[in-house]
Amino acid sequence: MTEFIQSFGVLAPIIYVLMFMFLPVFFFPVPILAVAGGVAFGFVEGSLLTFVGASLNCYIMFVISRRFGREWVKNYLKKKMTPKQHDRIFNVSDEKLMMSLVILRLIPLVPYNMINYGYGLTNISLSKYMIASVLGIIPGTVVFLNFGATSTNIFSKEFLIASVLVILLTVGSIYLSKLVEKREQKKK
Repeated sequence: MTEFIQSFGVLAPIIYVLMFMFLPVFFFPVPILAVAGGVAFGFVEGSLLTFVGASLNCYIMFVISRRFGREWVKNYLKKKMTPKQHDRIFNVSDEKLMMSLVILRLIPLVPYNMINYGYGLTNISLSKYMIASVLGIIPGTVVFLNFGATSTNIFSKEFLIASVLVILLTVGSIYLSKLVEKREQKKK
């Protein structure tokens, strides 16, 4: 993938951003794109390009879901659930949705595409969705781009550190989600 991106020469950054904008719409794995961006552009430029592409992709996928799926899913689930169950899903506060979104963005194991489409089905406003998405995208972008940028020498100290950071991001975000879940359980 890196060679494909680099084959566009001076247009490679634009092609990469376009790929990041549109490939995840079709469930292409985002971590592969991020690592390829790190290899192709290095840490700093790759991070900036990935951040732009990912932010635009979040917007696109949210709008697709909101416009074409939300009402259908809501009506379908209304028929299948009790009113209380339906309210628990569709009447969640923006603040809770934002906190959950930031945490979900941190967990590399949670499919990025499903987050984007799933949040389009909720009541969260587009602006709050974008703010939480951007905040949640930054750590993962930095970690995966660093991993990609250092992957050209897998025996280097830098690659070892980047690998440890990927593991720490994964474990730390899962731990954070458990803490938030416990806090929510205590409130009930």
